[in-house]
Amino acid sequence: MAEFAYLDESLDINQTSLYHLSIQISLNGLSFCILNTVNQKYIALKHYPLSAGDKNTSFPDLLRKTIEKDEFLRKEYKSRALMTVSSKSTLVPAPLYDEKDGETYFRFNHTLEDHEQVMANRIRGLDAWNLFTVPRDLAALFGEFFQDTPVFHQNTPFLDNIIRHPAPKNTGQAVFVNIHDDFFDLAVFREQNPEIINSFYYRQVNDLVYFILYSLKTIKADPSATPLVLAGKVTPESSLLQSLRRYVKHITLAKRNPAFTYSYTLNMITEHSFANLFNLYPCV
Repeated sequence: MAEFAYLDESLDINQTSLYHLSIQISLNGLSFCILNTVNQKYIALKHYPLSAGDKNTSFPDLLRKTIEKDEFLRKEYKSRALMTVSSKSTLVPAPLYDEKDGETYFRFNHTLEDHEQVMANRIRGLDAWNLFTVPRDLAALFGEFFQDTPVFHQNTPFLDNIIRHPAPKNTGQAVFVNIHDDFFDLAVFREQNPEIINSFYYRQVNDLVYFILYSLKTIKADPSATPLVLAGKVTPESSLLQSLRRYVKHITLAKRNPAFTYSYTLNMITEHSFANLFNLYPCV
């Protein structure tokens, strides 16, 4: 994805004490959006690709240079939130969760590398904790530039938004999918109750179709009657949609959170793009 900036004319760098800053960091880049908390309007979205021309340049160094060159990232805000993107996370029911055992819980489902540290987010609507990892060098950089800023995993706003905006009661089950570069997050909910929450790696469209249909089969849901909501890296003209429509009859692309308004400049991107980033603020 190429660098871009969509800025509303009302954006004022001298008024950031009235704004909330949400930042998303993944291997493909740094993105951030700015919310005017006075009128609950999103007034900026920027993206920087993070690809090294020099193989000796580390990802943290690339990230540092990007933060240092953007004047909005260096300002103070009313509030801030950071979000990392990875396929490694695990949910723990709140009654069973103990912070000191975070690494033990995480190891039930994933390998914990020496260079990683475990972090956790509370998802109140699920009464659960979302455990995930961040490389220690990135965590140190977050502390340097964004001290006391909460760090989230992308599944936290993904699931929180589903709970806040569930499918209509008369539809029964519904499938929600957010697609990233080489994996996707999938959640099946019956109203506000989760039945499946998982992440799957993919290489091609057929992988995505297979895992979605397999998940439906697991819970004996009828693909022709179960709504599917897609967000993230997908377009209305994509081969993924064409393939899915052979089996799934009710497919929609995610809409923006109606709790906020959005600058007309954001019409340059589709509504389902950057869904997790725009839905991060309610998690803070």
